[in-house]
Amino acid sequence: MFLFHSNLYRSLLLGAVFTFPAQYVKAQTHQTLSLRAIQSRSFETTDTQKMLQNIVSTLQDMGYIIGRIDNQLGFVNAAQFANDITEITVTIQPITHSMTVRASGRRNNIPMDDDPVFYQNFFNHLSQAAFLNANKIY
Repeated sequence: MFLFHSNLYRSLLLGAVFTFPAQYVKAQTHQTLSLRAIQSRSFETTDTQKMLQNIVSTLQDMGYIIGRIDNQLGFVNAAQFANDITEITVTIQPITHSMTVRASGRRNNIPMDDDPVFYQNFFNHLSQAAFLNANKIY
């Protein structure tokens, strides 16, 4: 009887195991990489504090209210309250001779993954701020 139950449980467990088709995995990987490319930019600086200052000033210039900043983690969260509630979270990750900045936006609590214009607009403003500050143009 014990052997029967053991085999039954084993069969049920193995029956519950499934694998995703290779096409699905490839599509998800491609989609994830595309989203990461839209949400990320690399900057030729290693100064984390200056980059955080650039991010904060850019967000404020764009009408966002800064909600939270964590200097150690390289994290900024802000919100804009206009017709819709738009939130943005920006993280920075230092690499050897550069820094990757990644933004993630939500409008009315829905991810803005399908809105590349939102990210282009943010990164255009951030690039201008970084350039002006690096060249001490105020």
